[in-house]
Amino acid sequence: MTRWGESVSLRSQSMEQENKLSLWHLSWPIGIELLLQFLMGAVDTVMVSRIGDEAVSAVGVSNQVIQSALTVFALINAGISVVVARKWGGGLREDARKTAVLGIQANLLMGIVGSLLFFFGTSTVLRYMNTPEDVVGYASPYLTFVGSMTVIVLLHFVINAVVRSTGNTQGPMYITIGMNVLHLLLNYVLIFGAWGFPEMGIQGAALSSMISRFAALLLSAWLLWRTFLPFWRLREWFKLEIPLLKEVLQVGLPVTFTAVSWGYSQIIVLALISRMGTTTLASYTYIQTIQQFTWMIAAAIGGGLQIRVGQFFGAGRLKEVDRSLGQAIRPGILLSLAVSALIFLLGTPIMRLFTSDPSIIDLSLPILAMCIVWQPLRVVGFCASNSLNIIGEAKYVAIITVIGMWTLVSGGTYVFGISAGFGLVGVMCALILDESFRSALFLLRWKRRSVQWNKSA
Repeated sequence: MTRWGESVSLRSQSMEQENKLSLWHLSWPIGIELLLQFLMGAVDTVMVSRIGDEAVSAVGVSNQVIQSALTVFALINAGISVVVARKWGGGLREDARKTAVLGIQANLLMGIVGSLLFFFGTSTVLRYMNTPEDVVGYASPYLTFVGSMTVIVLLHFVINAVVRSTGNTQGPMYITIGMNVLHLLLNYVLIFGAWGFPEMGIQGAALSSMISRFAALLLSAWLLWRTFLPFWRLREWFKLEIPLLKEVLQVGLPVTFTAVSWGYSQIIVLALISRMGTTTLASYTYIQTIQQFTWMIAAAIGGGLQIRVGQFFGAGRLKEVDRSLGQAIRPGILLSLAVSALIFLLGTPIMRLFTSDPSIIDLSLPILAMCIVWQPLRVVGFCASNSLNIIGEAKYVAIITVIGMWTLVSGGTYVFGISAGFGLVGVMCALILDESFRSALFLLRWKRRSVQWNKSA
């Protein structure tokens, strides 16, 4: 090949790599995956509701317990994603592979522990949560069965996270689509006893979840094997990569501490909102559900940005790292503004999908208007915090976030919502204040690192 031909080939490969790391290429599959999971969750709830209100309550309680447990068990996955993206972007494919192996080892061990805890401890958990007796009859077998799949869920999560971190966000999306379609089909067959199958009720919903998740795990494992050939060496199971583990925990521990702290602060906020009355609590619950559509924008763009920044940072391409945050924030703000404004304009008909109570609808409309300010701020904060985590600022992000959630969100809810008597408007003021506080500090921290990069260039 001539030098001119080699040059053209290198430029073509470089352009192909840039396209693979474009924010749009990385983010849209994540957005589709999140949207599908939300819609399928809603359909799942509707199908279970055919059994009865107690069954819906049982699934709701069980999912809440499982999600709380996964937050604790999955502490290592945030660090795994970041380290794999860095190593892959820096061309250290063997280190990326070893990090993936480390993630599977950790999640396998934690998953086995979690599965055993749910299998033997479901009744204790439900009793601790003061679950009503008429719900316990449904929740106990469901939580025992689904909770025992914790090892499958964690392995699926970490494998998808690893594959995404290499820049392949479409593969996990297609697997998730297949998993949800299979889950929906099995729900119909096993819950209601279609096509000659026995009618299993809520046990059928649990079995459907297990089969669909296990099928997704098998496909994800195949995709992982294709990404890292060869992937697993038997002797590595008995070897722990201490330097990689330290690098993973530098990100994973602060992120997990933040997530756990957020969970507890939300319990406080919900308790304070409950003091404002049933109407206020119902309105807040409906608004949180509706605003998930807008939050998906931040989650998708932030997820794509994390992969992009991680690979550029690992490759030492600091100019691209610096530009990436602004390239993500600008479209994120515009999209969240547009969606939030549309939700507000259609606020009354949207709220009527959830309730016919005029007092709840009237209370919700001004909150939907305030979300036009709140949601763009969430995009800024989420994208900036994800980017800072990648470049080694996870501790700073955790400290600022915990300060904000406990002083401004929890404290602000009490001061503005209860003491000042502003109710739900006061709660939104606290949320907006928190997002503004964190976004400003995160951007200042990013600017400081940007100046350092420019000086060293």
